[in-house]
Amino acid sequence: MMNTLLRDAQYGFRMLRRAPGFALVAVLTLALGIGANTAIFTVVNAVMLRMLPVEHPQELVTIGNPARVTSYSTGTPRADVFSYPLYREVRDHNAVFSSLLATSRVDNLQIEIERGTEKVTGRLVTGNYFETLGVKPLIGRAFTAAEDTAPGGDPFIVISYGYWQRRFSGDPSVIGRTVRLRSFPFTIIGVAPPGFFGEAVGIRPDLWAPMMMEPQLSPGRDFLQTPNISSLLMIGRLKPGVTLEQARSNVNTVVKTALQETLASLMEADDRDAMKSAQLRVEVSPGGRGLSRLRAQFSAPLLLLMGLVALVLLVACVNVANLMLARSAARQREIAVRLAIGAAPARIVRQLLTESVLLALLGGLVGLVFANWGSAALVQLANRSNTGSPLVLGLDWRVLGFTAGACLAAGLLFGLAPALRFLHVSLAPALKEGGRDSAGGAHSQRTGRILIGSQVALGVLVLMTAGLLLRSLRNLQELDLGYSRDQLVLARIDPIGSGYKGPAVLGVERELLQRFSRLPGVRSASASMNGLFSGTESADAFIIEGFTPRKSDDSVSNDDMIGPGYFRTIGVPILLGRDISQQDYDSGAPVVVVNERFARFYYGDRNPIGHKVRLQDSSRPNLPPFEIVGVARDVRDHDLREEVPRRIYAPLSTQAFDLVVAPNFEIRAAGNPEALINEVRAAIREFDPNLVIENVETGSRLVNDNLAGEILVARLSTGFGVLVLALILVGLYGVMSYGVVRRTREIGLRMALGARRTNVIWMVGRESCFMLLAGVAAGIPLGLAASTLFKTMLFDVSKADPIAIAGALGALGAICLAAAVIPARRATRVDPMVALRYE
Repeated sequence: MMNTLLRDAQYGFRMLRRAPGFALVAVLTLALGIGANTAIFTVVNAVMLRMLPVEHPQELVTIGNPARVTSYSTGTPRADVFSYPLYREVRDHNAVFSSLLATSRVDNLQIEIERGTEKVTGRLVTGNYFETLGVKPLIGRAFTAAEDTAPGGDPFIVISYGYWQRRFSGDPSVIGRTVRLRSFPFTIIGVAPPGFFGEAVGIRPDLWAPMMMEPQLSPGRDFLQTPNISSLLMIGRLKPGVTLEQARSNVNTVVKTALQETLASLMEADDRDAMKSAQLRVEVSPGGRGLSRLRAQFSAPLLLLMGLVALVLLVACVNVANLMLARSAARQREIAVRLAIGAAPARIVRQLLTESVLLALLGGLVGLVFANWGSAALVQLANRSNTGSPLVLGLDWRVLGFTAGACLAAGLLFGLAPALRFLHVSLAPALKEGGRDSAGGAHSQRTGRILIGSQVALGVLVLMTAGLLLRSLRNLQELDLGYSRDQLVLARIDPIGSGYKGPAVLGVERELLQRFSRLPGVRSASASMNGLFSGTESADAFIIEGFTPRKSDDSVSNDDMIGPGYFRTIGVPILLGRDISQQDYDSGAPVVVVNERFARFYYGDRNPIGHKVRLQDSSRPNLPPFEIVGVARDVRDHDLREEVPRRIYAPLSTQAFDLVVAPNFEIRAAGNPEALINEVRAAIREFDPNLVIENVETGSRLVNDNLAGEILVARLSTGFGVLVLALILVGLYGVMSYGVVRRTREIGLRMALGARRTNVIWMVGRESCFMLLAGVAAGIPLGLAASTLFKTMLFDVSKADPIAIAGALGALGAICLAAAVIPARRATRVDPMVALRYE
């Protein structure tokens, strides 16, 4: 059997060498289809399928939300991110884990080395981090459990292999060297192995530091002792024989006991009260693939793209099938001879299918080159709208297996119809010298037309999908946010992480506001705690004068603390009352502005101006109530798709809320906001060169960052649509040209009998119209049915959107017209006398 396959493959190679033009076109067509599939699958593999490069990853579980790679929350404990005291309770009292680690991200670290300073990304990890993951350093040592005891007592770091190569040129003597992080000395004790990026997919830290060094790396935040500051993510290794459900039950029991009993005395009164009635449900999930925000954000777009590139491959296969049908006419005498001397039809079919698979494998090899470039370009395209380190891409057994499977499937798909064609060969005409396409010529042409009709149907499906996604993206990009994003610059700093404490934090914010306001080209500037699309949200329970809540959530509203002129700066109209003034800000007056939704929910048709709201905090019963002085328009400031929440705005200077997160600045530019970015950074550096700058970006860019998945899938689906149109153009042109050649004698006879050129053009064009209409009739229902599979990705657009459908039909109509022009013109130039002698 193997010898037969080898002989078939050798013969197939010889046949391809005899037709280099056919082989080149077919291989490149398949390479585009297979390469696109492999490129998308490579990213799918990296984001959704690949296990962490650690020991026995199948034993790992994530505790909380695996989509969070970094988080920060104050107030009531949550079920998706945890405090260090809660981690310690779960670590010490669980019965299901052989080891449990915790980790937290630290951004914008400034590292000082002998040769200068630079910014690095790191993670704070517990002492058992490397032991739990089963990762041994390439050189040096990892942290130990002893480095989980004394805050600030173990100033050690392990650096990544990539950072070691990039910054230290792979020098082994780096072990024991001292560097400074946030001006504090740390000793390098180890280098992680190559390929290890940690527990979070899509983030490649430069270094890891012990959790106990948090006071030095995040000064001003007492994470280690406070149970209502949650910033940790947990991963555990299950004990042998423990099931996921057993782990989930045990973890929830330990968490409930810790929050309601052990840690209750360390929490504020309102948090204790909330924990008594809270139904926290901590999720325990398989953790072998690690934590990943990218997985949550891009899984649906990537799966949709996989479906689209599969359609692209089908269209490519149809093209190659038509090429092989045309080529089979030249091989019919060869096949007829083999059948005449006793070859079994099944043996002939196997030979032809082997040649097809061989052609597909060649296309797959070239496609791997395209895929290597395409997958990297895909990640780069995503990163233009998404912060984070690149994914670790590359070929593994799963990617190679997928490519091999795609090659085999493609070879069978495009090779089957031409191979089966020879089962209907009429031997006598085929064996005649110069005999023409006797192997079912009419049947061959009919098969070609059916294939092109199928190609058009697939094209309608791809183009309708691309049209719907583009329409949805445009709707999101043009959505009325409630404020003007144009000419807006948004900046975020971290004074607490830079060593500022207490009132000094507010002093930094005041000073920078003044500096920003004095910059040339600035109309106004303000500040806020949560900002616009910053990724930070906060909420509190309020007692509303004259309102009785029906359920516990009724008293909870999102809140933000803002500077003077905030609404004027971002362009939000005050519908009733007034904005928070400079006087309110300077005095810390107990006044608030609420949004429309807050006013409607709590006051209905009544005017809320002058009414009182009180922060629900039993530990501070003497807090003065806030007076509502204004109602602002609803704004979408954190998520474009979600409903606008109830929101209350208080002055940044008020003492009722704790300012513990990085403050945001909103700066309205008089001209081009891009020109202000460097000026804003320079103003911060001039004030304090060591102040951590988390981000300075235009408002429009940050909104687009929120649409990273939508932008990615819309751009790529459009690109695939263009590729499909090109393939349909080539395929339809080939079928029609072949049809004109076969009907040359008929065309000449018609013209000799008086047929006009317009009659000949219509005779040729009619076939194109028929294939187009048949494909459209099948493609529109397919497109409507397929759109239900990704309806959650659509925004304010119907699956039967007339613009998307009209765009798809218009594009295909233009392609079919273009494909028919040259064959039709060629047909009108046939010389009747020559054509009548044509064989």
